[in-house]
Amino acid sequence: MVYRKLEKIISSNQHTAYGERYAFCDIKNIAEFQKKVPITVYEDYIPYIEKIKKGEQNVLTAEPVLLLEPSSGSTSTKKLIPYTKGLKREFSSAIGKWLLDLNKHFPRLKYGQVYFSITPQAACNDGIVGFNRDDEYIGGRLGRIVANKFCVPDSVKNIADMEEFWLATVEYIKRAKNLRFVSIWNPTFLLIMLEKAKMPAKELFPQLEVISCWADGNSKPLAERLQKDFPDVYIQPKGLLATEGIMTIPIEDIGKRLTNSHFFEFVDKNGDVRLKDELDIGEEYEIIITTSGGFYRYNMGDIVQYNGNYCFDFIGRSGNISDYFGEKLNEVHVRNIIAGDGFRLLVPTGNRYTLYSETNLDIDKIDEALRENFHYDYCRELGQLEKAELVIIQNGEQQYIDNCLNFGMRLGDIKPTCLSNRQGWVFK
Repeated sequence: MVYRKLEKIISSNQHTAYGERYAFCDIKNIAEFQKKVPITVYEDYIPYIEKIKKGEQNVLTAEPVLLLEPSSGSTSTKKLIPYTKGLKREFSSAIGKWLLDLNKHFPRLKYGQVYFSITPQAACNDGIVGFNRDDEYIGGRLGRIVANKFCVPDSVKNIADMEEFWLATVEYIKRAKNLRFVSIWNPTFLLIMLEKAKMPAKELFPQLEVISCWADGNSKPLAERLQKDFPDVYIQPKGLLATEGIMTIPIEDIGKRLTNSHFFEFVDKNGDVRLKDELDIGEEYEIIITTSGGFYRYNMGDIVQYNGNYCFDFIGRSGNISDYFGEKLNEVHVRNIIAGDGFRLLVPTGNRYTLYSETNLDIDKIDEALRENFHYDYCRELGQLEKAELVIIQNGEQQYIDNCLNFGMRLGDIKPTCLSNRQGWVFK
């Protein structure tokens, strides 16, 4: 069963440019696949995606590319992810299982309206326009059923001005008298919506039963804040999903379980590659995926902890490292140091790091803790880095989102983080 998914992907794409380069036709088992095909990152696909943008066929997949979906992160530039019918089916299958399980445990959801977050449409000059809203990942009959329950129309995505976007969204939410399910990414999205509406949660969402949002890693304290505003609403932590692929889905009473949508590999702390039946409970791994969209042995850069029964918790991003002078600060270490109530973000500013925080903190102790990282300590010893500084701010989450939008990110791509390697943040 483990190999069947991979076998289908390899056999279908053996005559593509990528398949011929790595001799897909000679691959007969997983060991040969791992020997012939290298682990990849997005930059490895840029030359192939440039060809796809020009209209070339059989580049990464034998299936035609339907679109290139833009994706970006708080520490990276825009990526363009190729989508095929096969990849859409993989997403649809996993999301369908999630929604069916959710409706099984919350049967009244099927009678109510839903709100899936909408990302304002940005200008796209890449030739193939991406999805406009989250439900398009579902597709097919299920996608149409869900879309018919939307309380906010698709036209809202065309509002470029963010204040107008929020006002329009809030107005449609107010009119929804039977809104029972909300699916967003960043918990901050709803917190900001409440501020824009100037209404308590129970008044704006009187019938709401379930909120689906990020609740692991950097999102955990935000989800806890959201729960305080929605004490009678069940907040279901989202599984691990990215534009490139869908890794886990939440299954009630079980956990965030690995999907069957793609072929998965896992890299342990020693750099050894394992399959899903070779994992140790409690250990952390990086996820490698192979999909029908044309990404092969693709390193997602996500660190997860294995909980058994093919269930995982998201820990953080392995690739979120800030390294201007050789300090190699990473997100997981920084979060352990600065975690707490209120917004907190550590960013490089010239020859030091600045911690933007809504609360007063002991920056001396924080800098001392950062120096537990050998590379950061060495840079401090050499004088390449000055001691970190603290800047107290207000409305940190809103200002964080405003900064990300100014960096060119889409609203739906903005993820909570405690560390950014970008310079140029502006907080007041």
